[in-house]
Amino acid sequence: MAKKLGKSEKLDRILSELSALRADIKSLGKEGSRGAKPGATARERPAPAKKAAKRTQPPRKPARAPAKPVLVETDDDEPQPRPTSRIA
Repeated sequence: MAKKLGKSEKLDRILSELSALRADIKSLGKEGSRGAKPGATARERPAPAKKAAKRTQPPRKPARAPAKPVLVETDDDEPQPRPTSRIA
């Protein structure tokens, strides 16, 4: 079984791996710049953002129809005359 590392030993190991990774990144950066065009940067410029198309308004629901008319009783005792027919 492997010996358990203390806090300081863990920190030393992490720092050594970090320095190794930094060295790798530097070497890769140098290799990439050798084949690149002069004046070019390592990162390419992002493509210009396209403007979002304006959204169209969703069709609105038609206005709600009024409720059915309700027959209201009146206090009039006189019956109203019937309308006469226009067909004669």
